[in-house]
Amino acid sequence: MADTIGQRIKQQREKVALTQAQVAERLYVTQQTVARWESDKHVPPVKAIQDLSELFGVETAAFFGDDRIVAHQFNLLALIGSVIVNGIFFVVALVVLVPLQLSLLGLTFAGVIAPVVTIWQSLQQIQPLTLGRLLASLTMMAVALIALPIIKQLSCYAGRLLRAYYRYNLTAIVYEVVPRTRD
Repeated sequence: MADTIGQRIKQQREKVALTQAQVAERLYVTQQTVARWESDKHVPPVKAIQDLSELFGVETAAFFGDDRIVAHQFNLLALIGSVIVNGIFFVVALVVLVPLQLSLLGLTFAGVIAPVVTIWQSLQQIQPLTLGRLLASLTMMAVALIALPIIKQLSCYAGRLLRAYYRYNLTAIVYEVVPRTRD
């Protein structure tokens, strides 16, 4: 039996024939994070251990052995760190990512309706309908229709990533993997 949590994670991963990258993708963490867990440079959060046990089809106890236990305790430093880091992260997301997402959706919507607007302008005699304008509007629509599923997929992936990120952070505030005390 492996001696550390990291060695146990690696052992279980190899049993199910997964690479570090495949495990990372399924847990929404980086491959480097999985490598740090396996090399015992970092102890994974409790929620990650639960996700690993589900992924590998083993009990969570398989990762702890006799040297570590899960302690249910409030971690004030984890709370303070989480509030600061998540506050900064939230501000960046609010200031950068949300307007970017809305801009992409707006441009996509404009591209989809471009042919309709071009024809409407011609019918209202605002602008003449030329082959160049019609081709440009149809090209905009084609690009928008191609971009729409990509934008949707990126949005869904970002949502899953954020959920996993916050779930791991919240778990770190109240649960901690600590060495077992010997009596």
